[in-house]
Amino acid sequence: MIARTLFVVPLFVVTLALAGAPPALAAAVGDVPRPADRDYPGVIDMSLDVTDVARHVYRTVETIPTPGPGPMTLSLPKWIPGEHSPSGQIALMAGFKVTADGRPLAWRRDPVEMTAFHIDVPAGVKAVTVSLEQQSAQPGGPVRIAVTPHLMVVKWTAMTLYPAGYRVSRIPIRASVKIPPGWTLATALDRDGGAVDGVTRFAATDVETLMDSPVYVGEHERSFDLDANPASPVRLHVFADNPDDLAASPEILEKHRELIRQADRLFGPSRRFAHYDFLLSLNEQIGYLGAEHLSSSENGYYGPGYFTDWAGLFSGHDILAHEYVHSWNGKHKRPADLSTQDYTEPMGNSLLWVYEGLSEYWGDTLATRTGLYTGSQMRERLALIAANAQATPGRAWRSLADTTNAYIMNSAGDLGATSWVRGLDYYEEGQLVWLDVDTLIREQSQGRRSLDDFARAFFGRPEPRGVSTYAEDDVVAALNQVQPYDWKGFLHARLDAVGGAAPLDGLARGGWTLSFDDQPSDYYTAYETAQGVTILTYSVGLQLSADGTVKETLWNGPGFQAGVISGDQILAVDGAPYAPDRFKAAIRAAARPGAPPIALVVKADGQIRNLSLDYHGGPRYPHLTRKAGTPDRLDQILAPRGAAAQ
Repeated sequence: MIARTLFVVPLFVVTLALAGAPPALAAAVGDVPRPADRDYPGVIDMSLDVTDVARHVYRTVETIPTPGPGPMTLSLPKWIPGEHSPSGQIALMAGFKVTADGRPLAWRRDPVEMTAFHIDVPAGVKAVTVSLEQQSAQPGGPVRIAVTPHLMVVKWTAMTLYPAGYRVSRIPIRASVKIPPGWTLATALDRDGGAVDGVTRFAATDVETLMDSPVYVGEHERSFDLDANPASPVRLHVFADNPDDLAASPEILEKHRELIRQADRLFGPSRRFAHYDFLLSLNEQIGYLGAEHLSSSENGYYGPGYFTDWAGLFSGHDILAHEYVHSWNGKHKRPADLSTQDYTEPMGNSLLWVYEGLSEYWGDTLATRTGLYTGSQMRERLALIAANAQATPGRAWRSLADTTNAYIMNSAGDLGATSWVRGLDYYEEGQLVWLDVDTLIREQSQGRRSLDDFARAFFGRPEPRGVSTYAEDDVVAALNQVQPYDWKGFLHARLDAVGGAAPLDGLARGGWTLSFDDQPSDYYTAYETAQGVTILTYSVGLQLSADGTVKETLWNGPGFQAGVISGDQILAVDGAPYAPDRFKAAIRAAARPGAPPIALVVKADGQIRNLSLDYHGGPRYPHLTRKAGTPDRLDQILAPRGAAAQ
């Protein structure tokens, strides 16, 4: 829903519109130069000051050499790789000034590409200086919070302007960042010497690499070597609000080191980076965060318990594995319609079921082979994924392939009707499709080949570093090289289907089937705890926060039919104040023979209503049940690979 505000339009604006726009403005409409494959003449110098933590202010100064006098366009990144939408943080941009030789230059925003700014460079000016003073996101806003009292996430894409008309990979830039006293930073960027007076200077690089290299800054940080291989070392940098939250046991660290070894056994020894830096924040404000980069991750966990509550808060233990897979699948090997020359050119998401769905599959697989998940935890996770896919009524009108456009259409999220609209289903439902592929390869080849062979052949073969693009036909051809089959028809029967069943054939062929009983699994409970919700989707069709606010209503489910929708608040259940356990007890009681419907008191649209929830099926929680007499291919998939597999 779009909130509409009444604006009073000044008379002079109306007069200007009637009289016609000034020629200079009219000439600028949609006038952003296309990127040319040529070197930019000069090196941009950029300095960033993030010491004003209390006021959450970033201060940026860029000195940008000019190609010559005349029109020049500066752009803020809009279509950012890995974010799958026009997600540039233009809403936060503030304090924008352009000067030349100390004198201000006028700028005008492009009225079509509003992340682009036009200036006229006077004769004799060799460089322009651009400055920004802008706050980080605030609670309740449209952009993720980036600064907290103890740590921050620096995304260069939110504060760097670059000259349009050139491939961003061919625009040189030198950056530096000044951080608060006593704080440290971590990034995949190479440094140019040590820090001086809190300023860290980075080696000269290009705009594309800088934008792909976030910086984590914090008061409390620990770094761990996961692979000391001098040819391509891997490190884990963890930032937290409290130093006690950084206490990682040797056993937990060994699981992370095993992740690197298992990834090498999956993709082969050809890594796509000179070094890799996992960046992980443990902070509730920044929250659960996953973004991929060629040489680093950009991750946040639910809160401080990643190391200290390993056994209890485990439902997101795949997050680092997923982003690490992206170094091969997405950052190096990339769908052609996601590979653009600058950040103004729109991207296409048609192959996100490979980019994200396959990364989700291998991220979970590697997390289990590594020990970040136990085999039981992964089966419980797959049960929840399968149950969600099965319970998605939006499949009746919208294909899985079409969900790849979800972020382009709505990057803000929180629609409140995900089950009917369909959300980012290409992740987890895409994962089920790839499980289907893997088990079919194993069945057809009588266990001689698997999707691991595809991983090494398609993503792991030796290639120059940088971006290598692929199309759907390339994926199909590579699958056929592993195991001949009608892969194109197989995939599109699942991707393009409307009104069909959830793609659960891979589970069945893997030796397991989806079932339900009245007790939640440990994974289910851990997931509810991490998300701060009570999930009753498979019984009454509701998902609720702790205070009874409805986060999601299953379309045409029992709750929906009773009149409960997303955004309502359940105040009372069967005459007693709402509490999660009380609602669960009422669901159990309603399953007894002859029991009346569940009585709800609901606050909706500012009114209190009494509703009758006519559901008598009892609690329903998903599990995987072993199919007797079938090979356990799922266990084979999740088993760790030995060194001989290399």
